[in-house]
Amino acid sequence: MFDAIGLDQIIYYVFLLIILLISIWLHEYAHARTSYKLWDPTPVLQWRLTPNPLKHVDLVWFISVFLIWFWWWKPVQINPIYYKNPIRDETLTAFAWPAMNLVLAFFWMLIMMVYAKIIWIWVQDVLLVSDFVILFRQMFIMLNICLAVFNMIPLPPLDWYRLIKVFWKKWAQRMEKNVMRISAILIILIVSGSPLIWNYISIVSDAIYRLFFMLFSLIFY
Repeated sequence: MFDAIGLDQIIYYVFLLIILLISIWLHEYAHARTSYKLWDPTPVLQWRLTPNPLKHVDLVWFISVFLIWFWWWKPVQINPIYYKNPIRDETLTAFAWPAMNLVLAFFWMLIMMVYAKIIWIWVQDVLLVSDFVILFRQMFIMLNICLAVFNMIPLPPLDWYRLIKVFWKKWAQRMEKNVMRISAILIILIVSGSPLIWNYISIVSDAIYRLFFMLFSLIFY
């Protein structure tokens, strides 16, 4: 069976499973924790202020990543009415949530560079070595950067849509009237492999990855 599927492909999917579970879990937990710290009890009332990853992952959507290369999650619901300073606090949450994925990517880039230094791999060879430990770290870094970049698209229900709600309320009202259509179009564009979405994610994610890589290269080599 392993020969038919390919051991490398099996390892790739196992890595993908682990990385998505960790990344989506911590992303949504950061949603809940940040909003709760800003005096919003909604995450607690919905049982989302928990480190239990199963509370933050929609298993049906999660499985879909292996079928149609698309995943979704159970967004943490928040209520800005509880914020003491709604404009400041909602802006803070909009930036804080993608920042969680960038912090994870930054942290794992650090681990990858330390590991490469230990096994005596030159910086220019890190991305070329057939090492499963390095592969896992590369996948973890890039997927988390992609998650952050994806959530920076200012459309509902993504994180940076909150910036539209705060600073362009008329646009937000128009979007909210068509939120189902916008969400459906967004999903279709992703699943169909539309260059409009994937080129944006690819270009911006690659730029961030190269920036992190360059910074750590200057430190470690």
